[in-house]
Amino acid sequence: MLDRVRQLMNSKPWIGWAVAGVLLAGSAFMIIRGQTSGRDAYHPDRLQETVTVRFADTGDEMTTTRGRLLRELTKDAGQLDPTKGLINPKTGQPTGFLFDKEEWDAMVTRINAEKEAFRKGSAIQGGKTEKK
Repeated sequence: MLDRVRQLMNSKPWIGWAVAGVLLAGSAFMIIRGQTSGRDAYHPDRLQETVTVRFADTGDEMTTTRGRLLRELTKDAGQLDPTKGLINPKTGQPTGFLFDKEEWDAMVTRINAEKEAFRKGSAIQGGKTEKK
């Protein structure tokens, strides 16, 4: 059996190249799909990521999941102030921020936009606001 496959590949090398091309295209598709699937802010894999919060007043650090952080930030109905972070359990002051300031600002901006859209009775789908 293997001898027949070897003879076929020797007589028609394009078959081997075609199989290799299909495997390469399939691998590239799986890699790209794997990299883009976690970009949604509420994708389950992304919500399970561990993030580090640092408290500016004491310098203490805390690790939590992104989902718990989002739940903490969205529990109040009002708009978030990006200059006020999570409450430090030791001091009671809102000084807890993500290490990455750009990520913190983007998260607060997104949450505020979602809260505003909810307040107005519209939905955010695909980055566009639609009236319900």
